[in-house]
Amino acid sequence: MNKNRNLILEEGSRGEEVSIEGIVVPYELDARFKTTSLLLSTNMELDFVIEHNAVETRLFGHLREPVRVKGFIREGKPGQWLIRVTDYNSLI
Repeated sequence: MNKNRNLILEEGSRGEEVSIEGIVVPYELDARFKTTSLLLSTNMELDFVIEHNAVETRLFGHLREPVRVKGFIREGKPGQWLIRVTDYNSLI
């Protein structure tokens, strides 16, 4: 179950690992419309760009599926949140 938005952002700002549920969706596409990066879309009106790492590579196999991820969040560009995923579980 998702914690509320403010609690997740507060924990993340303290450098704590957070757990978030959402759906893995494409974020960026190349010239051939192949997905090159991913976004975790949540029901909290808050989305997280998934940073590139080995776990993110495995998440490409879960496009458009609900997942629960654990990781560390940080603010990127103004209004953008990033998550470095350390683990995930499919919710299907």
